[in-house]
Amino acid sequence: MFKKSLWNTWVQILAKVVTVLISLVVTGLLTRKLGPISYGSYTLITSVFLLLDSLADFGSKVIGVREAANNEGENRKKIYGQLILIRLITTFGAFIIGLIFIFKFRGLENIKIEAFLALIMIWFTSIAGSLEIVFQTELKMGLKVLVDILFPFLFLISLLLWRGNITLMWVFGAYLLARIISLAWGWKLFKKILGDFNFTFLNKKYAADFLRMSWPMGVYMLVFTGYDRAIDSLMINRFIGIKEVAFYGLSYKIYSNLIQPAYYFVNSIFPILSGKHDKKRELFKISFLLILAGLIILIPLVYIFAPLMIKVLAGDGYEASVRVLRVLSIALIFAYVSHLVGFTLIARGGQRVMLKMGIMALAINFVANLIMIPKFGIMGAAWVTVLTESLMCVLMILALKKTVIKTLS
Repeated sequence: MFKKSLWNTWVQILAKVVTVLISLVVTGLLTRKLGPISYGSYTLITSVFLLLDSLADFGSKVIGVREAANNEGENRKKIYGQLILIRLITTFGAFIIGLIFIFKFRGLENIKIEAFLALIMIWFTSIAGSLEIVFQTELKMGLKVLVDILFPFLFLISLLLWRGNITLMWVFGAYLLARIISLAWGWKLFKKILGDFNFTFLNKKYAADFLRMSWPMGVYMLVFTGYDRAIDSLMINRFIGIKEVAFYGLSYKIYSNLIQPAYYFVNSIFPILSGKHDKKRELFKISFLLILAGLIILIPLVYIFAPLMIKVLAGDGYEASVRVLRVLSIALIFAYVSHLVGFTLIARGGQRVMLKMGIMALAINFVANLIMIPKFGIMGAAWVTVLTESLMCVLMILALKKTVIKTLS
């Protein structure tokens, strides 16, 4: 079973290398074609709307995998069907909140239509998440990453072939079309894995029970997205300006891509950590050592090649992003360890503990950004990210240690 998870991990890492390369090329084209101000608006919209994606998910993906992994056969299929319906309901709620946000938030007053196109995307992101639940539970992540690659690849092709002006409207419209096409293929793979699959009506009792389990994780993801992406972008825009959002957003784009190998690895072993398998502790130890080995190689490379990465990616005019990226490379240490510890904690039913820690981190992140950004600009925001990631990492380790002690006693 562990070998299969390693295979899934390496497939995902290979696919992520491809998607990261595509993402870097896309980012390089967008930074040049949109310019710092429009790219800053693009970063602001995508950062804030990640909150709506988290609200639409509401913890159902992580908890859904955990629940499905503990069932087999027709029972598992029924759970898949219920999860898809539950996710569509929560997505509707997120969509309504997004509409209100678009028409009330002053920072979007000149780009309302572009923001609306980005908002529509949450419906298709929700469907993609539902497919991922199936691919992950069935340990078919190789198929999932094919869908993941197709989405940005189609957008890149459209970006390269387009001969007209590139505007924010064009960008979000092209993203939407690429997502729809990639999901059409993903749905075919979904049907191939499950064979005969028929939707049933929503089981209200199951939905209520499931949401009672998932809401702590859902709120935690909202909190995490808030301090991870939205708060800093909103405050940078408020105190410094949209151009600085572009500089910070470029560095954070690279940082978030560098975190993905840890996410893919832990994502692959999560069904085993959640299911009824032996040697979970051994799996955790091996995974921890692999993550440390990766960090020993990754951190120095990022620090040394940060200027080259920014230069190749965005060209001239984004030099301010270099120092930010170097600071964020320190946060990678805590982010990688937190992924393993956090998912292990969730596998043990610790989502309520995660929520408490997340709220604490959100409060500290908000206050720290409020102090640091006006005084130190985007560098202050970067150091606040390091502070928040390190705090969460320590709290998760302590919580997991306490859970293990309870289990053994």
